[in-house]
Amino acid sequence: MVNARGAIAEKLVDRFKEYFAGERVSFDDVPLELDGWTSFQLDVVQALRRVPYGDAVSYSELARLAGHPRAQRAAGTFCAHNRFGLVVPCHRVVAADGLGSYGSLGPDYKRRLLALEGVTL
Repeated sequence: MVNARGAIAEKLVDRFKEYFAGERVSFDDVPLELDGWTSFQLDVVQALRRVPYGDAVSYSELARLAGHPRAQRAAGTFCAHNRFGLVVPCHRVVAADGLGSYGSLGPDYKRRLLALEGVTL
């Protein structure tokens, strides 16, 4: 018998599978543990979760969307340390002059995620 937490986890895993199969999936309803985060970090999380599937924004656009128009470097730093992967979609944030980086997974993985969503740079 699967408990409630197990059932929630199974549903999330199914959504990840759907995403990687190329289906349009949203994770914006997935609850996150955000205790201890700064107001800036919370603003960036909320802004990122509003960037739609299939869209990309620059780091400066993300900062503006988060209500901190001069904080593009801080927004980039947030993305570099994002621990929520697809749920907080930092792969949808690109450099003004191209793809940009994607932490330890690298730009090829970022390009793959964007391609799944139909975004080409």
